[in-house]
Amino acid sequence: MQKLDSVTKKPLQGVQFKITTADGAFVPAEDGKLSSNGLYFTDENGQIVLPGLAPNTYIVTEVATIDGYTIDEASRSQTVVVNTDDTQTLYFYNAPAGGLELIKVNEANQSERIPNVTFEIRRMDGGLVKTVTTDTNGRVHVPLDAGDYYAVEIKAGTGFKIDSTPHYFTVKNGETTTLTVTNKRFSGILLHKIDSVTGKGIYGVTFLLYDGNHNPIDQFTTDQDGYTYIDTLDLSGKVYLKELENQGYIVDTQTKTVYVKPGETTEIEWKNTPITGQIQITKTSEDYNTMNGWAAGTPLPNVVFEIYDRANNLVDTIKTDKNGIASSRPLPLGRYTVKETQAAEFYGLNSTPIEAEIEFAGQIVRLVMTNKAVYTNVSITKRGYTQVVPGQQIKYDITNIANNSTDSLTSFYWRDTLPTAAVRLDKIVTGTYNVQGNYKIVYKTNYSQDYRTLADNLSTMQSYVLDASPAALSLGADECVTEFMVVFGVVPANFRMVEGAQVLCNVGSWLTGSSQFVNQADVGGIHNGQWIMATDRWVTTVYKPSEPLPKTGY
Repeated sequence: MQKLDSVTKKPLQGVQFKITTADGAFVPAEDGKLSSNGLYFTDENGQIVLPGLAPNTYIVTEVATIDGYTIDEASRSQTVVVNTDDTQTLYFYNAPAGGLELIKVNEANQSERIPNVTFEIRRMDGGLVKTVTTDTNGRVHVPLDAGDYYAVEIKAGTGFKIDSTPHYFTVKNGETTTLTVTNKRFSGILLHKIDSVTGKGIYGVTFLLYDGNHNPIDQFTTDQDGYTYIDTLDLSGKVYLKELENQGYIVDTQTKTVYVKPGETTEIEWKNTPITGQIQITKTSEDYNTMNGWAAGTPLPNVVFEIYDRANNLVDTIKTDKNGIASSRPLPLGRYTVKETQAAEFYGLNSTPIEAEIEFAGQIVRLVMTNKAVYTNVSITKRGYTQVVPGQQIKYDITNIANNSTDSLTSFYWRDTLPTAAVRLDKIVTGTYNVQGNYKIVYKTNYSQDYRTLADNLSTMQSYVLDASPAALSLGADECVTEFMVVFGVVPANFRMVEGAQVLCNVGSWLTGSSQFVNQADVGGIHNGQWIMATDRWVTTVYKPSEPLPKTGY
């Protein structure tokens, strides 16, 4: 594979490609030592060289190019047939991208780059094109079509003052425009208001700023992290700060004196002692639970809740004990949101948030909540031939695949584990299901424990006959499928099979009479972090006469 600049024909290093066989299997290098997932990068000569490939049909797809170039969609993916003693060369071209190189520097020292500055790139009509952030070198490359644009800073770097002035620029075809934007260092006061117990920032605290003569200048309020930036005036010398209100905390009425130097940031950390109360939750069973026999009203242990303050900061995580009670730590006065994040075993999650407000010191806000019982069960039935002879085809019938639970399951699957000492997989008939959706089928072989994709984006409404023979899967001479898995993802309650599936295998000619082999199928899904599973097995006996049958007709 050769990767070149479409204009200069210069080789491009570091372009990523994915290389697979026609059936989607990854192509590893040196038995997987260099690339076990089919991904390769061009070298300094813009090349990827793969020697010693087996004759096959290969698909080469460009995954990602380098900064400053665009992928040609028409030639992004190329297919090539490699025969014995044959060398094929593929050429890929990238066009140099027109775009913007945005550089952010300190106005006072333009050799100092500023990282983590966020800009909006907009068209001249104001339409947003992209939001970008400078990297550790204070730069960012933005691929853009030819045209006129402007950049607006929406978040400054640490220690710098935001500059919301639009910066206009023009991009020409195949060219990169460089735009250098400067920032002044923040000059003023950075105030951080924190909880004296937890050390976390306090949201919504209001302050009044006075000049050196105690004249009020401006008012400021802390953000969700407890910070406020005081930069209204070109401050210098002595100023004063006074706390006005602080819901849920003892207000510090002492006026603080602050000395501000021109061009510098004065940082202040101001603590407050919380006025606290507590949130207490009692969780019980809403109804009779058939899974564990608990009656309605039974306390539920191990239910987990998260408590958020009005700035949506997580302030506590609590779990119910054996008496079904969960108590928060002391919390400042204020309004909180309680969210259930984990239900008790065999119970459904109550995802409705509950509001709670602590209004006075020492108050215990008591919440009483219930959970509805959940029945969890999955099923699968496996049947096949009771007796076979060596070399014949055996057919297994798969039926009764279902999520019999009263709630949905995640990561739902059914899997067939093959007795590879006795059979070789030939075909899979997928069956149909009662809920519209899509799924995929993956498989493993005795050569690798990594799953490969056999088929994807299959509809649950249609039954497919899939060729899974060694030839169709391009397996090696001694390679065979050890298991395959049908992956559904999330399925609702009462998801079930309508038309049964079938697994067709070829019985090995090497088997001896009276031997047995077992084929196993299992199904499962996750509910509330726990696997719900079921398994079924089928035993087959091999019939092979020890001596030829006698002739008849004498």
